[in-house]
Amino acid sequence: MLPVSYWRSREFAYVWRQLKLPQGARILDLGSPKDLAVMLARHRGYEVVATDILPEAISLSRRYASAQGREGRFPGRVHSEVQDGRALTYADDSFDAAYSVSVLEHIPDRGDATAIRELIRVVRPGGAVVVTVPYDREYRETFVQGPVYERTPTGSEPIFFERHYDRAALAERLLGSELAEVVDLSFWGEGIVRMESFLNRLGPIGVPLSPLQAFFSTLSLRQVERDGHPMAAFFTLRRR
Repeated sequence: MLPVSYWRSREFAYVWRQLKLPQGARILDLGSPKDLAVMLARHRGYEVVATDILPEAISLSRRYASAQGREGRFPGRVHSEVQDGRALTYADDSFDAAYSVSVLEHIPDRGDATAIRELIRVVRPGGAVVVTVPYDREYRETFVQGPVYERTPTGSEPIFFERHYDRAALAERLLGSELAEVVDLSFWGEGIVRMESFLNRLGPIGVPLSPLQAFFSTLSLRQVERDGHPMAAFFTLRRR
């Protein structure tokens, strides 16, 4: 019913455009929705190593790749394994490129800055690191009650869920590495029509509209600067 959701349509398209590598390139996926890994393996002929901190997410990734005949460690295949983005076990220069779609904002404390350093480290010189994160005009963090990903609450204290970066936080936490240069940075959001809020308000009754979410994304999501409503930052770093 939902091949690619509202935001993923734009995020996946951005990663697709930025990864301009020949067939057989070795690519690292850090925690992203795993349908993109299979798309890149199938249509680009990349060898994709899809990682996640959650074992159940890796199990699902393996099942998804296997069902499409794409499980493996070769070009055109996806290999899935548990990794913590803050301490990747791969050697320096292990990949031709890496990407992470809507992941770094969920890593607590300074884990996002640590993870971006790890992504840069494991990519060869000249390789790209492609990232998408939530963005707003002012930095903010969201906390929730109950477990979040690999983290469980202690007592009644809320658990960190995600951050929305502003310009200063984006520059300081993710774009400031001396080992990489920023080769692309764009801000995406909506204009007057707030389609994401509308879809969220529909809840379960919006299920029949699921196949149209990519179409709605094309209509509503666009690059924004001074006008519009910024909601996400897409950027690409190149390892020096």
